Amino acid sequence: MDKKIAISLFGSGAALGRALGISRTAVGFWPETLTIRQQDEVIGAAIRLNKITPEQAKELVSNERQRHERSQSSAN
Repeated sequence: MDKKIAISLFGSGAALGRALGISRTAVGFWPETLTIRQQDEVIGAAIRLNKITPEQAKELVSNERQRHERSQSSAN
């Protein structure tokens, strides 16, 4: 998941940080492509705060998995 997508789920980096209990600055230091742990935290917080439904989370994860597989196949 791209950091931009994570931020867009919450509306701003500050709102994302509040949802995760971290600062906006900490979110700013995240890599452009989030780690699996960061993705899990974002999705969990988004579900908890009713930003997305569990079904939307499944779709988001599926899309990210497909994107990752495409990038792996094009690298080979």
